[in-house]
This record gives sequence, structure tokens and C-alpha cells, in this order.
Amino acid sequence: MSIVGAGFPMRVSNMLAGALGAAIVAGSPASAAVMMATFYGSTDFGGYDYAGLFGTPDNSLAYKSMSLTFVYDTALGVRVTTAGEDMVVQSGGLNPILSASITIDGVTLDLDLPDYGYASSTDDYWTWLSARGTNPANYDNELSAMVIGSGMPGDLETPFMTYGYGGGSLRLWSPTNFGEALAETDFNLGGVEVAYVGPSSPGPVPEPTTWALMIAGFGLAGAALRARRLAAS
Repeated sequence: MSIVGAGFPMRVSNMLAGALGAAIVAGSPASAAVMMATFYGSTDFGGYDYAGLFGTPDNSLAYKSMSLTFVYDTALGVRVTTAGEDMVVQSGGLNPILSASITIDGVTLDLDLPDYGYASSTDDYWTWLSARGTNPANYDNELSAMVIGSGMPGDLETPFMTYGYGGGSLRLWSPTNFGEALAETDFNLGGVEVAYVGPSSPGPVPEPTTWALMIAGFGLAGAALRARRLAAS
């Protein structure tokens, strides 16, 4: 006795179409955007420019006006969003921090920090970004900043500006001589502004589990079509 009754192919087709849709929905990435976070403040008392990256070599960086900027893409890395908190961190070689720069006393330095990136915003609490670049012959180069205060949206894709208090640090090391610093300073920060730059581009590459779901969905859809042909014959 055949199990392919008069109404069976249609029911199976509907079920499998639903499974295919569920697979595609399950693998769909969340909305994503490229954003720019700019922090404002001053260096603290212990900063020093050994290599002259911001002017004269062997010069103090103490108590100078500064700002630093991160451009980040929320589609890159692993993103975790909960009530009132949004975080994205590097994973699988995808760094959410696209670029980082710092300006001290009017001199801007673009930084190459491709090996680790982190961005976090917590509702009415903090905005925190960090990036790091490995240095095979020395310690890692790094830039980080955090401002604590009210007005943070808890969403990495919502533009805002707020004042608060916080800090961060810059550490740059020689690529050839172990233990030799090029420049280092800590910061006293008093404000942060996050602005929209544009849509995430290119789109995120689907995870292996996403591909598996989609392939399984297409396979089930093909089985439904074969069942329909058998019923018609």
C-alpha cells in the first residue's frame, strides 16, 4: 500500500517549505552597521613619547589634550545582545575594529591593530572599546578606552553623545627590540560620541551551522517535489 495519499504530498510540501524557511531565518544575520566611536580627554602624568611619534623624541606626553577614534563593524566577529547590553568581539579572524587612531596635542597617529577587537555598550553605564596588534618581537601594541556615565543606549548601532568619566591606555612597542617602547600613556576621559558611518559591507559570511541548515532545507524541498511527482504519476 502506498503511503502517498491524495492530500499527503501537499501536507509534506507545506511542512518542508516551512522547514526551509525556518532554516533560512535561523541563519539570517542580525542588522549590522559601521559606526565610529570618538573619546575625548587628556593624557595623564606618566605618558612618554620615546620615538617621537607625536613630535620630538624622548618627550613627555603628560597632561596633553587628546582624542581617540575607533571605527567598528557590528557584523564582524561574535555579537552578543541582551537586555540593555550589546557586545561584539573578534572571532574566527574577523575583527570588528576596522580602524583606530589617536590624536595627542594636534598630532594624529593611525594605528595598525588587526589581531583583536572588542566593543561594548551598556545602558546608562559604559561604552568600552579595545584593539590590539600582535608584535612577534615584543609586547602587543594596544589601544583601549572606556567612559562611564548616563546616556549610553546599550546598543552599539545607536548614535549618541554623552559626558562622563573614564580612562584608557596606549602602548606601542618596537617591532625589533624586545622591551623597547615607542610611546605609552594612560588617559583621563570625559566624553564619548558614537556616530553612524554606513551599512555593514560586505555582509557577514554564514557560519558552518547556517550553511548546514540551508543545505538541509533545500534537500527537504527537493524531496517534497519528488514526492509530488510520484503522486501525480
